[in-house]
Amino acid sequence: MSDGWSRTQRQTSMTYAGIGNICMAPSSVTGSNRSRRPSWSDAKKVWNAGDEEETYSDSHTQILKKLDNYYRKVKRQILAFQSLTTGLFPNHLEPDRKVGHVVENVFCATAVWSLRQCYCKIDNDQGRAHELGQAAVKCMRGILNCWMRQAKKVEVFKGEQSTKDALHSTFNVFDGSEVEDADEVGQLQICAISIYLLTLVQMITSNLEIIFSIDEVNFVQQLVFYIERAYRTPDYGIWERGSKYNTNTCELHASSIGMAKAALEAMNGFNLYGDKGANWSVVYVDVDAHNRNRTTFDALLPRESASKNTDAALLLTVSWPTFAVHDATLVQNTIRKCIRKLRGTHGFKRYLRDGQYTDLESKDQRFYESTEIKKFDKNECQWPMFFAVMVIDGIFKNNQAQVDEYLAALNPLLRRTTEGGMMVHYYYVDHSRQQSSAQSEASDRGNYQQLPFACSSEILSGHFFLFGQAVWLISQLLDPIRRYLPPSDRPKPNSRYSSIQDSLRYQYTPNIPKPITSSPYDVIDAKKNATGLITSNVTFSDLVIHVVAISESVRLQQVLATYGIQTQTPKQVEPILIWPPAELVKAYTNLGVNKKFGFSGRPDRPVGVLGTCKNMLKNYNIRSDFEFITKCWRLKGRPIYIMMLRERHLRGPQKSDLLELLTQIRQGKVSANIFVRLERLQTAISSACVEHLDFLNNSVCSTLDWKSVAVHEYKNIAEIGQYKSLTDVSKTPIVAEDIDYTNHEFKDRHEEELREFICNAEISLNSLRKHALATYELYKIGGLDWMIKDNYRVKNHLEHLLKESITWQHWAVIRFVSSLLHRMVDSLAPSVTNLLVRGKTVTIGIFGYDETIIDKPIRPNEFYKILYSDAVFGRNIFHSVLLQELLINVSVFMLTSPQLFNGILKLRLGWLFQAMKLALEHLRADVEDTITLNTLSPNEIKQLLYYVLTTDVQQATSQNIGEVEQRSSFQKRQMDGALCRVPADFFEHVWSILERTPGGIKLCDALLPQQPTLSDMTDYELNFSLKIEEMLSRISDPAYRCLVMFELINVLLKRNSELRFTQTLDVDYLINEAVKLFQQQTNSKNSFQEFYNLPMQLVGGSTGYMVRVIINYLFNANQQNVDTNDLNTVANTDICKIS
Repeated sequence: MSDGWSRTQRQTSMTYAGIGNICMAPSSVTGSNRSRRPSWSDAKKVWNAGDEEETYSDSHTQILKKLDNYYRKVKRQILAFQSLTTGLFPNHLEPDRKVGHVVENVFCATAVWSLRQCYCKIDNDQGRAHELGQAAVKCMRGILNCWMRQAKKVEVFKGEQSTKDALHSTFNVFDGSEVEDADEVGQLQICAISIYLLTLVQMITSNLEIIFSIDEVNFVQQLVFYIERAYRTPDYGIWERGSKYNTNTCELHASSIGMAKAALEAMNGFNLYGDKGANWSVVYVDVDAHNRNRTTFDALLPRESASKNTDAALLLTVSWPTFAVHDATLVQNTIRKCIRKLRGTHGFKRYLRDGQYTDLESKDQRFYESTEIKKFDKNECQWPMFFAVMVIDGIFKNNQAQVDEYLAALNPLLRRTTEGGMMVHYYYVDHSRQQSSAQSEASDRGNYQQLPFACSSEILSGHFFLFGQAVWLISQLLDPIRRYLPPSDRPKPNSRYSSIQDSLRYQYTPNIPKPITSSPYDVIDAKKNATGLITSNVTFSDLVIHVVAISESVRLQQVLATYGIQTQTPKQVEPILIWPPAELVKAYTNLGVNKKFGFSGRPDRPVGVLGTCKNMLKNYNIRSDFEFITKCWRLKGRPIYIMMLRERHLRGPQKSDLLELLTQIRQGKVSANIFVRLERLQTAISSACVEHLDFLNNSVCSTLDWKSVAVHEYKNIAEIGQYKSLTDVSKTPIVAEDIDYTNHEFKDRHEEELREFICNAEISLNSLRKHALATYELYKIGGLDWMIKDNYRVKNHLEHLLKESITWQHWAVIRFVSSLLHRMVDSLAPSVTNLLVRGKTVTIGIFGYDETIIDKPIRPNEFYKILYSDAVFGRNIFHSVLLQELLINVSVFMLTSPQLFNGILKLRLGWLFQAMKLALEHLRADVEDTITLNTLSPNEIKQLLYYVLTTDVQQATSQNIGEVEQRSSFQKRQMDGALCRVPADFFEHVWSILERTPGGIKLCDALLPQQPTLSDMTDYELNFSLKIEEMLSRISDPAYRCLVMFELINVLLKRNSELRFTQTLDVDYLINEAVKLFQQQTNSKNSFQEFYNLPMQLVGGSTGYMVRVIINYLFNANQQNVDTNDLNTVANTDICKIS
């Protein structure tokens, strides 16, 4: 299934009159003028999805008869329950039928609208098309009106993403008010808003008028802001339960993120007034937010969340109605996993161990106890509605065998009533019908055919499951032999606004960063060159990036021209103005502003690379930006990448790298998979992606203070020196000077002396460190606002030092001053989310001290509090900035080379820094000792991180095996332990050991009990792995951690699966005994460190000592048992035995 097919599926599924073969494109139906009509002789046979076997002829009468039959069904089974006042549909489980759920209402409206699409092809429809269309409009507007009453929540939520500020997903169907006594549990449902927006686009495209005023346009724009951060917003999911443990905890759901991604694609550039709209009724979408949702969604699949291995909601996400995935293989794998894990004889389970509606669930409590979900294993309710979903999926895939299979399974499950075949809500395991407890146990161990299922009782009292009934009706209206729409019936996209394209052509090969070629540290470079590269099998993109180089001066332009590099000056691109990204953020703050609702515009969030490539881009990490754009560009038209070249860029060690990059750009190929074209700006715009910011009218623009890119023309040649070619440019000296702010010459100086030095001493390369330390002493006295002289504070001087240190590339001063200014880089929150959705946990802290665990997405202000807390900033000023650099680099490597993190479940940034320090010490053996992490450039930090991740024992390649072997066993254990990498199948082995150890496993005074761990979790569950990693995090010594993982558990206990421990397995006891045995035989003074330095082998190594200790542990069990019980125990119970 190609991307084009996926997108066409979404369009033809509902949007473009693809319901039933007898309906036509809505674009050909405008009001009452239906001039274009296919002949009835061309109409195909309508699919018979009912029980009757009668074959209908292709005649006008039979088609009308069939439609009349469906019309009666929709009237009796759906519209009969619609509220007269609000247009909402009630939930059948409510005794007084006064509560309506948003998701259920949207599907009911879709079913009604689907039949309306069929009637749009009938000339004499007796007004039914209009009636059905207005019924759908009434429901959609009813939901909109309910949400507009909660406008204050929208304004707060787009900045905080808090559950207490979420829009409600349930309302009173009579007056649209909030449900009484609503505690807002389960109200945060990103999927509800997303599927509403997606359906809104589809209905408006079919010429229905749903949005009436500019106020409603602004509200819909705010709903787009609401879901843009779905990629880092844990919610309760479509079932309103949160995690599978049902303990009132939210988590990231792939289904919610996928639906938000599909909704953003549909809303981007869409006119809410349809063909009659103006430029101010157009919706704008942050394409970078869409990309983050897309990458997060793809990373989560085929898993639903951290606690749910899969979920039936994914069927509604990767297939009809959202079609949120473009990768056919990923779609297939996700659906197959749902079928394998969730399909039963009476429908699909929603997810494993789902206890809702079972007869084992307590009706008196809303949430479960911590050990309760085990009893729901293999007792989950089964929902026949998903058989109808699979029928629709088979129709869109033109898979008649799948359609027949699920129809045959579904038809016996329908309840026959006077209203026709009705969809049952669910089937549950009726334990009261089981013969005996022994028979019940046998049934639990057997398959589902042995379990007695009973139908939910609501339908017997006339309470219909409208959600399932709507899906069933839609499945009957679809034509199984329908393919693509004819070209004349396809939608006509509006070329004025950017639109997100299909991704068939945007496939990608990761570009592994090359070793540093121009570094002052020759030893580091030589060893990095030995590191093997990790390749990928993904094909690359053919996207061409337009690059426009802007020189800040005519002199720089002329010098670069001698090397064949074409550039322009800001004067030469006029009347086009070049704005920095901050100005675009300022422009978007006027989007969706509405005083009546109290709405501000777009939140003050940085615009990413994709958003700025539509018109501008700042010069930062160019190669990484090229790589990212090549991978993620989804807009119509080519991206324009604007490089601002300044004369200071030609000074310093980056000069050769910059010239090499410019030469590659001139040649049109930056790497094997990145294609560029150096163009003049006026030429590049003709084929670029241009976004028209029509919401910026004259009244708004007049109030904004626009600032174009500042260009400094040097009037005094002496400022940088006179030059005529690049060889004449004076080079910036390389600085490798660290800052010791705890012991320096300005410590304990008087305040007046510090002020005198700061005011009188010239700022130069040699004095930067002194200025930074002197200012730091004043900072300790009064903070950033402490006055140095008139109208000149500590903050002002630090900012001045930061600019100067950037010019001289004094990295230690840059990091030190940036941390004192409490600077934060953009995109920290998306970087952490990128790691979390791939099953990683992140900890922020300093090695050897307490760490802050991040296991769910957090907001940027929370990052600020962590990084500049006493636990980080208070212990090491440099770490507040270095941790940000490390986090960004780790996220980039996770995107481009995820295999580097195999076996690393918890990314402990402080420990990762420790691994980098160990690697730097090993690499700088014959280099000056002044090199530290603080003095390395950001590019060198990135390369050192890459070196650390690729030169441990498991990642060693044929090119670097010799180098790895040069390290001692102690160094290897330190490195592997600091990376927190575990062996393959490590967590499965721990699960196996726990199954054979009733007393549990003890490590660092923490006990992992056998029960309820085995009852509440499964061996493949991510939460179990995180629980083990939490125990390992108690270990403070990296070498000790490596010993526990690689030798005791992975080697010894894995290879001896017959070992069975009937009491607690104390890991610390075994290792301590092994070290004692080593000390007794060798008389070692530093027993632990010398033991760590032993090779990992049986003869003469640490493994041999571990084996002997375990043997002693086995055969001395009787004596240990006597000592433990003070000789009062009668039984001869072994601590461990051979099973």
